[in-house]
Amino acid sequence: MKRIDLEKERKNLDREITFFHFKKAKKRIFRCLEFAKENKDDFFFFYFLAQYFIITEDFKKALDYLNIALNIRKNDPCAYNDKAICLAELGRYKEALNCFNEAIFKNRDYSLLYHNKGWLLNLLNRHKEAILCFKKALEIEPKLPEALWSLADSYLKLEDKINAKKYLKKALLNIKGKCSFIYKLIKKELNKLD
Repeated sequence: MKRIDLEKERKNLDREITFFHFKKAKKRIFRCLEFAKENKDDFFFFYFLAQYFIITEDFKKALDYLNIALNIRKNDPCAYNDKAICLAELGRYKEALNCFNEAIFKNRDYSLLYHNKGWLLNLLNRHKEAILCFKKALEIEPKLPEALWSLADSYLKLEDKINAKKYLKKALLNIKGKCSFIYKLIKKELNKLD
């Protein structure tokens, strides 16, 4: 099998999942699983196995495999991020927040940890705290489209239409060409505000 960079592959996979490209994501997962198995890379084998179960929305199984992966690589920010998301999807919000906090403590410059913690805080109607997380994610990665869009969403929920519009416009510029579905949603929100 052709040599592949599993770190790069998981970054690409994260983009595919974020932007709802699930068919591409599944193909990438199977290719990475095969490569990890051939190369006896247990961490990536369990990590990509968890990704399969995340896509199929079996968050309990995904959580089991992420825990195995984290036993192999204790501070991996991606595995922590996905573990926290699985906990949230299972309704275990307090554990999910604790997981995000632990991961951020160990990986202070990983933007998606802040973004996804913000996503969870938004879900819990803690919008002001969520805004701080999204802004921290944007300090690290200024054009992160999902953080821009989520920040706008928080402002909308707080009825701050001026800031919501500002960040929706920024999100629109940075999402163009990456996901037509989200692009259309953002345009729709902007039209409502005009």
